[in-house]
Parts: sequence; C-alpha cells; structure tokens
Amino acid sequence: MNDKIKPVFDRKHAMGITDGDTKFLKELMEMFNDDYPEKLDDISKAIKEKNFNALDKTAHSLKGSSGNLGLTGVYELSWKLEKLGKAKDIEDTNKTLDELKEELERFSKFISKPGWEEE
Repeated sequence: MNDKIKPVFDRKHAMGITDGDTKFLKELMEMFNDDYPEKLDDISKAIKEKNFNALDKTAHSLKGSSGNLGLTGVYELSWKLEKLGKAKDIEDTNKTLDELKEELERFSKFISKPGWEEE
C-alpha cells in the first residue's frame, strides 16, 4: 500500500454518510482514531498466535468502520486480512499488517491537521 498519491479517504463518500455535517464527520473520524489502535493490537496478536478466527473477526470489524468512513486504503487492507483469516493463510499477514499500520498512520497524521474536515 505504498501508493502515497491515493487519498487517505473518499471525502464525497464520507460527506454522504454524514449528510454533509462536517462536525459529525470530525467526531466519527476522531472516534475511529481512538478505537483503531486496540483493533490493530488484536490483529497483531491474532497473527502471532495464528488465531485465524480472531483475525477474521477483528479485520472484518475494522473493514466495516473504515468502509463507512470512506477510508479506502484501510478498508482494502482490512479486507485482505479478513480474507487471509478466513483462508487460514498466514503467508502475507505480517506484510499486510505492516501496510495497514502505514495507512493508519497516514490517516492519523491527516486528521491531526487543523481544518482537514473543511478541505
């Protein structure tokens, strides 16, 4: 997921979800930002323990919340981890997890900039 040109999120989608309410969008993004580290830890733990059920479940949860917010990169990587969990395939999980961490770091940096929700 090293494609740094890709936007962090689909603004049009996110504004549609919030009916154009930028204050609500900001609240949702901040909630996601507060919640994702725990999910990331759970995914990492599931990979280390080869707990495919937990990997599938947690990646699915992250996929859902990121998809609702239009966080395309996070959604795609979470979906990939979910599929790997369902297939009980450990092969690419660490690489995908690293890519997901990178994308989530991009997201955190993006929403830490004042006025991002107004752009």
